[in-house]
Amino acid sequence: MNPTLKRTIGFVLLALGITGVISLCTKEFPLALFGERSTGIVKRVEKVTTSTGSEGKIRNGVRVGKKYGSDLTFLHIDFTTKDGKAMQVKTLATFNTEAREGDQHPMIYLPSKPETAKIYSAKQLWLPMCIGIFFSTVWLIGGWLMIQKPRPLVA
Repeated sequence: MNPTLKRTIGFVLLALGITGVISLCTKEFPLALFGERSTGIVKRVEKVTTSTGSEGKIRNGVRVGKKYGSDLTFLHIDFTTKDGKAMQVKTLATFNTEAREGDQHPMIYLPSKPETAKIYSAKQLWLPMCIGIFFSTVWLIGGWLMIQKPRPLVA
């Protein structure tokens, strides 16, 4: 591989890793470590279609096939902070988190920013955070290894 291209890819990977670390340090880590807990009630479930398409064939002069698409599910959740302030947050349901109107979920929020509350669960907080740690680490190590100059072999 061209050394210049290799170093460029290395710097891009380092930038991705640093961006991931900054995001984790400013959002997820403080929430997980210093967040207050509450109980929230789902007031509305909103599904947003992000892409659609279809594939099919013509059989006996008739088009047959299937439609497919991708949806995002947003949960509008009401909760009350420790100091009695009523809040409503809109949060993305990750990793197939199921919810219906009226469901109760444990919530976690920073007292200084209760509008950034999340559902306190493995699927909503811990799993995305662990995936972020994994990819940030891989990108940092991969980028660092790619920008290193090759060392001559000593016989």
